[in-house]
Amino acid sequence: MDGPGAVISYVPCCGVCGLVPVGSRAAQTIYLMLAEKRPTRPGTVPYLDLGSETVYYWRISAGGTARRMGSLKRSEDDRIHLLHGADPGFSTESPVGERRILQVRQALDEILRSTPFRASAQCQRLLTYLVDHSLAGQYELLRERVIGVEVFGREPDYDAANDPVVRARVAEVRKRLAQYYLSAPSSPWPVRIEIPSGHYRARFDHAEPELLPSAPESREAEGEISEIESIAPAAPVSPPVVVAPPAAPASHPMGWLRPLFMLGCLVLVALAATLIFRSVSARRSDAFNQFWAPTMKNSMPVILYTGTNVIYRFTPEFLDRYRRAHHLPNDGPEFALNLNAAGPIEPQDLLASTNAYLTVGDVTAVTAITSMLAKRGKPYQLRYAGDISPGDVHSAPTVLIGAFNNPWTLSVTDPLRFVFAGGDMIRDKQTNRTWIVRVKPDRSTTDDYAIVSRLLSPDGRDTIMTAAGIGQYGTQAASEFLSNPAKIADFARTAPAGWAKKNLQIVMHIRVVDDAPGSVDIVSAYSW
Repeated sequence: MDGPGAVISYVPCCGVCGLVPVGSRAAQTIYLMLAEKRPTRPGTVPYLDLGSETVYYWRISAGGTARRMGSLKRSEDDRIHLLHGADPGFSTESPVGERRILQVRQALDEILRSTPFRASAQCQRLLTYLVDHSLAGQYELLRERVIGVEVFGREPDYDAANDPVVRARVAEVRKRLAQYYLSAPSSPWPVRIEIPSGHYRARFDHAEPELLPSAPESREAEGEISEIESIAPAAPVSPPVVVAPPAAPASHPMGWLRPLFMLGCLVLVALAATLIFRSVSARRSDAFNQFWAPTMKNSMPVILYTGTNVIYRFTPEFLDRYRRAHHLPNDGPEFALNLNAAGPIEPQDLLASTNAYLTVGDVTAVTAITSMLAKRGKPYQLRYAGDISPGDVHSAPTVLIGAFNNPWTLSVTDPLRFVFAGGDMIRDKQTNRTWIVRVKPDRSTTDDYAIVSRLLSPDGRDTIMTAAGIGQYGTQAASEFLSNPAKIADFARTAPAGWAKKNLQIVMHIRVVDDAPGSVDIVSAYSW
């Protein structure tokens, strides 16, 4: 497939592998796309089957074969656009001028080399994909499922509702773009690249408007006459006709009220929108304030206690033997060892570090809660390992971070209905139901569970909260729940009456997507 008019020589098959047979309807359609100079570079190409009203996506390889990747049922409006050649997925001309394309490419290169993007190959690949297809006007390829297939290697029929990898990663790209523009020099940008919220199409804001080509000068001004004009017979000269100017329309005696009426309507719409926004914000704030009221009213600083993870390290003597054996005299204690070449490892060659390391999920959880407390002017103290006593827990509002790595969490929740058990599960003591995290052979997981607890003292002035997951993803999601007014408001809508003055336990299920917490569902809750 080198260009328009190229012969398509696909191998016939039984239909299982998805190759396009010679002479088939799909092959003819792709041939027409070549003849009409539509894009033929390797990538994904949409094809509309008029009979089934379905768009099939074909992957064009560099060798010239086309493999069907999946399909998508089209709406009536989309079919009309395709039938009339207006489908943006088949655009052959970029909506951006050549000079602007160069500016966008230069801006994209600078962004990809910047600190926010340099360490994330996935964000680089995603931003490049969005910019490339936005420049080419191929908006059909900027759908969530197509991006999931093209950029993240998902199967064409994957469930985007339960696998929000595209939404999560596009949000990450927006955040990194904001970091780039905040940290970069303040000089004017030739072009600014943005991914508007709710869209996957890139937007390019240019510092200067693009100059449009001026209209060609009339040839009659140079005394030239077109060939058609010279051949056409001279039209008879008609006497001049005097046209009287139209009479001015009679003004309505109440016409001046119309602008005032329109202005009044706009004011009413704006006022209604403001009231609705304030009402929603007030409901969210009310639920959030009720949830945190006992903690915020307490005059003592909030104690945030984080559990630590045990790490086993090699002893200095073992590392010295390894350095001498492998001629590494200058390597420090953090270098990586080739365990296959290290010889026998005895128990006395290892040291247990019990109070020195935290997981990334626990650190993220602490950051979310401390940021929320700081915005509200509430003082707090960070504690970990052995830096806490029973007197601290019972004399000041406390938030316990983590579960199996935090003995205080296990102790506090053990008498309650929902408890952590077995090292990998949450158990409901009343129904004996369990929620278990399944770990794959490569130690990865697609799910996690967490418990958010809020326990009130008998006088209602002190609180103990837990943001604890079976794994670090659950702990991170639990802390985001505690620090997010919208999520607490969602819970309050279905919570039992009087929940604000009761003890609470909430069990959450977390989808894990690309080593990050994704969608969160509340699977059970209890108040007393």
